[in-house]
Amino acid sequence: MTTALGRTLPAMTAVQAVVAMGAFSLSVLAPQLGVDLGTLGWLGTTLFGVGALSSLATGWLIGRVGDLPLAGLCMLCVLLAMLCGVADAFGLGPARWSLWPAAVLLGLAFGPETPASAAVLSRVTPPARRPWVFSVRQTGNQIGAVAGSLLLPSLMLVHAAAAFGAVAAFALAVALCCFALQRVDGAPPAVRRVPSPGAAVDASGLRALAASPALRVLTATTVVLMATQVCLNFFTMSHAVRHWSLPVPEAAGWVALMQAAGLVGRLLWGRVAQRPGVSTVRLVGALGLLMGGAGLALFLWPVVPPPTALAVLLALLGLSASGWNGVMVAEIARLAGPERAGAVSGAVLLFGYAGLALAPIGFAVLGAAAGTTTAFAVLFTAAAAMGLRLLMARPASSA
Repeated sequence: MTTALGRTLPAMTAVQAVVAMGAFSLSVLAPQLGVDLGTLGWLGTTLFGVGALSSLATGWLIGRVGDLPLAGLCMLCVLLAMLCGVADAFGLGPARWSLWPAAVLLGLAFGPETPASAAVLSRVTPPARRPWVFSVRQTGNQIGAVAGSLLLPSLMLVHAAAAFGAVAAFALAVALCCFALQRVDGAPPAVRRVPSPGAAVDASGLRALAASPALRVLTATTVVLMATQVCLNFFTMSHAVRHWSLPVPEAAGWVALMQAAGLVGRLLWGRVAQRPGVSTVRLVGALGLLMGGAGLALFLWPVVPPPTALAVLLALLGLSASGWNGVMVAEIARLAGPERAGAVSGAVLLFGYAGLALAPIGFAVLGAAAGTTTAFAVLFTAAAAMGLRLLMARPASSA
């Protein structure tokens, strides 16, 4: 591992872990904060909606401030979000007022942090090693989720401010690290390039997306799997406490198990996808089918599942629901071709982020009307259907 990569990969993994821990604080602390299903749904929609909009400005922001400083600014957004929670814990203002500015600030961190980290790592990573390095970086999401599941509910029992204060401290430490790394590993100032007058560039990637049936299927699959993933992460804790009547520490432990399995899944499927003869599109299809089957078995269980069933099914959900992202991006990049990989991936993620923004409130509305069991059943049925569609698809050639 090069010296620059050895410094920046842990830092960029920590950036994602802190964003995940901050975002996860809203869902994992919801039962202790007394947040109802509808409010939690709107908070999720606010967070991911702001994230989708802020991601559109990432390229401009990287050109203005640089990729490492932008990652540091994302950490400061998480810090400010958690300070809102600390202020609320000490009774400064109306009860629970802090959740809304916190969701907005977390969205401002969520949108740009992945592209900023990708820009950093692309500069310091040899091309042949990028798939594995990016898979390692993606484990930050599960690291933050596991740490949040195990740490935050326990700190909440000590004092409400302790949970938010811990995340704020992590965010400050990682922000200072990003700003320090800028001095040794930061990119030079961006040079504005003027496109040639005769060049007709589809900068958004939407034209290429519309022209490819295979990419359209992958986009629809991305929307469904992202929606399922975010609702699983956002509402499992509340379902376990309110529907299965599990104590908060026990429910948090089960959620942490699911996230730990997701960490393993991100690394495992990244390795599997690189093996000769493996079809990445069929691998994503198999993961969608596994996600749907495990989810339906878990959430349609007639009573509280026994511990063995909970462990097996939550582990399978973690492996599948949190492990498909990197493989999907690799398949989209293959179909788009090296010249268009970035633009087309961005176009697909535009629709994926829209799914992230709309799914929580849609889940909350359906859950309030028919119960969270029904809402989960609808999502996992859709995930299984999209997985089966990919398994039956003919291999498509790259651009």
